[in-house]
Amino acid sequence: MNTDEARDTAAGPRNGLAEAAWRVEEASLALVEMTLDAVAEDSDLSVTQLRVLLAVDRHGPLNLSALAAHLAVSVSAAGRLVARLDDAGLLIRLLSPHSRREISIDVTAAGRRAIGHLRAARRRRIAATLTRLPPGTRRALAGALTEFTAAARTGEEPGAGHASDQPSTDRTTRRNQ
Repeated sequence: MNTDEARDTAAGPRNGLAEAAWRVEEASLALVEMTLDAVAEDSDLSVTQLRVLLAVDRHGPLNLSALAAHLAVSVSAAGRLVARLDDAGLLIRLLSPHSRREISIDVTAAGRRAIGHLRAARRRRIAATLTRLPPGTRRALAGALTEFTAAARTGEEPGAGHASDQPSTDRTTRRNQ
């Protein structure tokens, strides 16, 4: 048993969970900071606009109500954000194939390029940090984060895959395959 396991066992299951949650939260703050640095370096988008673009890329195409629910904002606020991103050529609003009264929102090729540039800048920052870790630690971290991501998704809708998270190809490439 390593030191962390001994401390978790001695402290009890709740304290061990709290300690693990604290450590993951600390790591997530480092990742958020890397993301915000990448946004500041390589994007004219606000954090809110980026959040909309990423939500549509990750879960879309979406109708306005579904997007508002993903963002936890009002439908009118989501509509204003979509209008700005549509004007910028990053999102497109189309008539929904399901209802003539509903619009479907999706990311444009320019929007995917903007996301790609941002993610590349973020990966460069992450890679620079990973170089300071021994190879075994990097592999263990990548494995643990893969399991964490899978656990986080267990409460999601079936088939709610996240194409934008796949490391081997981008969403545009997968769509064209």
